[in-house]
Amino acid sequence: MATSSRYTTWFGSYTSSHHNTVLSHYTKMNGNNYSSFTYDCTCTDPSTYAYVYPDNFGHIYLCSAFWQAPTTGTDSKGGTLVHESSHFTCNGGTQDYAYGQSDAKNLTKKDPAEAIMNADNHEYFAENHPSQS
Repeated sequence: MATSSRYTTWFGSYTSSHHNTVLSHYTKMNGNNYSSFTYDCTCTDPSTYAYVYPDNFGHIYLCSAFWQAPTTGTDSKGGTLVHESSHFTCNGGTQDYAYGQSDAKNLTKKDPAEAIMNADNHEYFAENHPSQS
């Protein structure tokens, strides 16, 4: 994973420290039981996909844009759940330093330390669209 084009696209040049941080985030998210989460669908903001309160583990607020998103692919429902779960403090406590594929890619060049802590970078790595190895 670490030396792949997929990794470097979304997290920047390889360092063992950065790789271990990213791996830790995905390992923790992989242990989540998403079927036991609470999904609150009361948000009606048309431009928002979802949001969480990082210290309220397992509670995701789904908004109008989420329901318009494809199931898989770029900016998908699945990717949104990865994005939001990465925000949970116990999963890594990622931030929103950059939104969108272009800005997330630019972040890896400008500030790889922020890229490994950016929720969209985690989302796009997981969505892997367009496909990279």
